[in-house]
Amino acid sequence: MQERRSRPRKTRLLRGALATGLWALLPAPALAGTAFGIFDARTLGMGGTSVASANNDNAQFYNAALLAFNDEIEEDTRDSRFLFPLMIPQAAESVITVAELSRDDPTLAIGRAVADFNAGPDPATAQSVVDAVANFDDGLSDIDGEDLFSDIYVGLAVSEPGQFQGGGFFIGTRVLVGGSPSVSATDRELLAAYREGLTFIATNGAQGVARPELFDANGALINPGNDFESTVSAAGAVVTEAGVAVSQQLELLGAPIAAGFSFKVQLIDTFEHVERSLDDRIDTARNSQFEGSINFDVGVAKTFGERWRVGLAVKDIVPRNYSTSLGTKIRFRPRARIGARYQRGPLELALDADLTRNEPLGTERATQELAVGAEWALGSPLKLRAGYRHDLEGERDPVVSVGMGTIWRRLAIDVAYAGGGDARAAALQFGLVF
Repeated sequence: MQERRSRPRKTRLLRGALATGLWALLPAPALAGTAFGIFDARTLGMGGTSVASANNDNAQFYNAALLAFNDEIEEDTRDSRFLFPLMIPQAAESVITVAELSRDDPTLAIGRAVADFNAGPDPATAQSVVDAVANFDDGLSDIDGEDLFSDIYVGLAVSEPGQFQGGGFFIGTRVLVGGSPSVSATDRELLAAYREGLTFIATNGAQGVARPELFDANGALINPGNDFESTVSAAGAVVTEAGVAVSQQLELLGAPIAAGFSFKVQLIDTFEHVERSLDDRIDTARNSQFEGSINFDVGVAKTFGERWRVGLAVKDIVPRNYSTSLGTKIRFRPRARIGARYQRGPLELALDADLTRNEPLGTERATQELAVGAEWALGSPLKLRAGYRHDLEGERDPVVSVGMGTIWRRLAIDVAYAGGGDARAAALQFGLVF
């Protein structure tokens, strides 16, 4: 840590928060909860790294202790930020596929194609049935065995670092959804039979296989729309929170260390959906009343020499349980993460790792992330970023991210994009420098 011109006083608040956060790490087996979270464009661009590498822009979201590393008086700098809007949507490819199928209403499309064929059976109307059936079958194939998950955050933030201390404020809403499809093998077999039988008619017998069982006693093609049994189920929570973060450098056992603490008021609204055959037959239950609670985040950070910094943070240290109206339990548990950051000139490298497993909200599988990121200051106003996220549980595909940020006068602009085999995310962020 750099030599300080004045040393801040020890505070009981921060020492107590530090002790509480470390206590939360002790019951390590199977702590449940949502992922640590990505709340801004810089962190998304750097692969999700944040616990030791967040800066004055975004530290209040991840590790408030990082706001205490300024060694200048607040009035002499332009290190404060007002960020609005913050919009970071993350979603699995399977979620996008389900949304597209629901929009297209595949069972209705099949029913219309069957009705058109029965009104005028010919190769053209037969091909229309093939196309409608193929669209549904391909969609089921894309989501079969895949998890449904999305994490969308919208909010604003203010940070104001001082001399070896700092503060921040944030307010926003995070929509978390998790679940999985249940694709019926019988559905896939039925769709395959319709593809074969109607292709046989559309090609005048050149392709496909005759399927007389698809027709009733009067020779009319049977509409299979009421026979599909595949379902999609998802559970989640809308988490709205407002928080105040404070940080300060102090001494612990004779060694300088930065500690941070965030006090949060949270409103939680849980929900659960079960949708049959991706059509209008939906069984939906929702907890219509918000449940309010108070929670806390804590973090510590320490530098080693001129280039290294390590950080430790715990989010939501007070465990909470919520239930959907269909009876599914959604548990929020402390999420602990450790990180390291190396700085050499314009290049910054970062590494983060979850210390606790992120248990599912719904029926999706648990995850535990390892993230690496880099930022290169390419000239004074422009910064380029890249990152990589890996699931240590092996359930999710790796995610690669890129981003950039710049400051024009007092306007800060940051963009980022991330993608992997089963997920996409993006961010466009504006801020004021003061």
